[in-house]
Amino acid sequence: MSRRLSQLLCAVAVAWPSAGLAVDGADPPWRDGLAVTFKPAKGGAADTTVRPNFMLYVPRAQAPTPFVAPGGFTAEWEGAIQLDLRDRFVFQAELNGSLKLELNGAVVLEATSDGGTTEPTQRIRLNSRSNTLKAIYTSPEKGDAFFRLYWATPDFANEPIPPRFLKHTPSERLARGAALRRGRQLAAGHRCFNCHAVGANGRGMPELAMDAPALDGIGSRRDAGWMADWILNPARLRSQATMPVMLHGVTAKADVRAIASFLSLLKAGEAVPGTTPDAETAETGKKLFTQLNCAACHTTAGQAPAPGKVALGQVRWKFGQAGSLAAFLKNPQAHYRWNRMPNFALKPEEAAALAAHLFQSAGLAKRDPLPTDPATVSKGRELVQSTGCLNCHALKLDNQFSAPPIADLANGCLADTPARAPRYAFGESDRAALQLFLRDGTASLGQASLAEFALRQSAGLHCASCHGQVALIPPLNVLGGKLKPEWSGRLLNGSLSKRQRPWLTARMPAFPAQADGLAKGLALLHGHPPVTPPDLPVDAGKSAIGRKLVSANGGFFCFSCHGIGKLEPAQVFDAQGINLATVGDRLLPEYFRRWMRSPLRIDPQTKMPSYFNQGRSALFDVLDGDADRQIEALFHYILQGNGMIPPEAPGK
Repeated sequence: MSRRLSQLLCAVAVAWPSAGLAVDGADPPWRDGLAVTFKPAKGGAADTTVRPNFMLYVPRAQAPTPFVAPGGFTAEWEGAIQLDLRDRFVFQAELNGSLKLELNGAVVLEATSDGGTTEPTQRIRLNSRSNTLKAIYTSPEKGDAFFRLYWATPDFANEPIPPRFLKHTPSERLARGAALRRGRQLAAGHRCFNCHAVGANGRGMPELAMDAPALDGIGSRRDAGWMADWILNPARLRSQATMPVMLHGVTAKADVRAIASFLSLLKAGEAVPGTTPDAETAETGKKLFTQLNCAACHTTAGQAPAPGKVALGQVRWKFGQAGSLAAFLKNPQAHYRWNRMPNFALKPEEAAALAAHLFQSAGLAKRDPLPTDPATVSKGRELVQSTGCLNCHALKLDNQFSAPPIADLANGCLADTPARAPRYAFGESDRAALQLFLRDGTASLGQASLAEFALRQSAGLHCASCHGQVALIPPLNVLGGKLKPEWSGRLLNGSLSKRQRPWLTARMPAFPAQADGLAKGLALLHGHPPVTPPDLPVDAGKSAIGRKLVSANGGFFCFSCHGIGKLEPAQVFDAQGINLATVGDRLLPEYFRRWMRSPLRIDPQTKMPSYFNQGRSALFDVLDGDADRQIEALFHYILQGNGMIPPEAPGK
């Protein structure tokens, strides 16, 4: 390995811990997830990365990763299953293709299937601590490639292996894969290809469509002095800023003030009244700030900076008026579709209260009047047209800026101190990852690879800061195997007409630009297709038994906590459940069956009791007490959605 590549891998190991290198002579560190190497069937470069679980779905003729050509492939999974206590497990897989699984050096499962479920293995003893795992999956000649591996014990039926048990050790191959992904993400996130062309086939990666805040009407939404400081050095105001320093040299400060002067005159709509928020409204906003878990992504004035969090101490200066901030909070994507700010569909009074709280807690606004004489404004307009602003920001002006092709990777934007090019806040490892990607990985831009899109976006949007952390919010690692992607797509783009749990103080926000890719990608990561297959026809006989099972007369009395269509819950004991008429539209069939068998194994926070134990039900007079048959009857009942006939009231 060359000295330069070794330095690159070490640099990325520091910046990207999941890909760190092992130290000679020391026990290798264990990291979350499994290492998987994808190899194209027709030859070509392999790609090694980390996946969080032991599941996979790749639609036919698509690429399994961005760095492997579309078509047939093999995937080799390596790592360990780490347990606290030893136990004996049965393994079973559902797949289209071939799978060979080794545990502790012994082949325990070898099968080929065209979409069915393999025979279960013998009961296999796994040790406490580490059990080595190796598996080779080969995609099929026909149809989509997928597999889902399950394990079971006498205490629980088939379930995916929980990610917390799956570990891997670092390697140079993983470090290189992480560097390529880091470079690809940086290039897309910093809009490199808005200036530098990469060819007609380079538009598959969803982030290449990212916009930037529109400049039309920006003078009505942002303080002119703040805009000047931001343009002068974005990273100084926000360490995570992707916008570069575009102007430098002795005239930089005068130039950015001219640009800000021009932008401040771009008005839209009526001026926002300059009212002073009252204390009562601010107190309401403070409570809302807590309910929405805003602290998961933000620090407020007086708090120390935190990695990955956006400081809110500048909001008073940035927005100028509380009304401007409230308008932004009502729809953060109005002028910037790819804005990562969650859209909570706030009511006007909620947005006003939250803005009042933030204005009250923020630092005082800075007042730095800018010149608005015609000469300065004209110069600002010319600079907006000629310095690259319009390559990212929308404004109805002729763009007079062009950038050279990416030829010399060591110069220009990636130089330590660019002479004339934009200056980004790249560290050494960032520049190394970008250089490796621009040298070896630009072909990957033509691949969407929604599974990896979901990994990037769920991390960038801080999804795990609420999921599994806030009471009654389900853990993130189950959602791709739980929700139908069509339904989760509507949830994420904010188009659902009703909240599923309106009684919770926490609420799920929308991310419209990311919604479709994120919903499909989560399903792919969990071994499910991006479009849910049609449900089976409802069996009237099974549905009738399901109606009896939800009733209070010889059933589980499900509607004590759950509504059923227009039937309200009869007597909620601890926590209300969602309306059963929505379940068939939301949940994947496989998840519904697993959930009914043992809710607490999936979500330890749930208030849902378990009605089945080791395949049996206490209602032994219904379908002989067989758990699987009763759950199937319940499934056919809920498939009717709003057409469900509610059960009779108790005693009737």
